[in-house]
Amino acid sequence: MSPALSRDDPHQSPAYGLSPLGMNGNGYIVIPKWFVSFLSFTVSVIFVGAILWAWQMSSDMAAIKAEVRAQNELRGSELEDIRRRLARHDDLLDRMKGRE
Repeated sequence: MSPALSRDDPHQSPAYGLSPLGMNGNGYIVIPKWFVSFLSFTVSVIFVGAILWAWQMSSDMAAIKAEVRAQNELRGSELEDIRRRLARHDDLLDRMKGRE
């Protein structure tokens, strides 16, 4: 082995970069550490983004439910007011019919 090649540094081995599909001669696939780090970072960012998106959707759904609940209460009070007015008109109509 030449003195320029060191056994401790895999980047200086004769098989580094020469084998097909990243093989280093012993049957294992060589994946660069920077790629693993990049992939890990990308997955982490996507995961955090998905959690934030789900949290935002949950907040939006809560706001929509509150708005629907408020609209239903408003409609209920309006319907009750209409029913009260109709009952009042029915009473007045019955009184008028009673006088005739």
